[in-house]
Amino acid sequence: MADTQEAYYPIAVLIEELRNEDLQLRLNSIRQLKTIALTLGPEKTQSQLIPFLNDTICDEDEVLFALAEQLGTLVPYVGGPEHAPSLLPPLENFAAV
Repeated sequence: MADTQEAYYPIAVLIEELRNEDLQLRLNSIRQLKTIALTLGPEKTQSQLIPFLNDTICDEDEVLFALAEQLGTLVPYVGGPEHAPSLLPPLENFAAV
């Protein structure tokens, strides 16, 4: 069990950095979304990571741009093209900003 927790620690740090006030830390973490999604697996990426990103979208333009770029690369990490619609809510929020 300790090995599992140690393996997830870097991911927990990246997720925590998504909430950080420091712009560079948020950008760094957003650029690592594929790593986070790969570690979480498709189901948790769809059910936890994408809703989390959707809820935390109020941000600076630079962060929003980086997040939009990364969302476009997450299709394989949400389970493939048949699950790509799970990526739409954050993208729809971008369109509304």
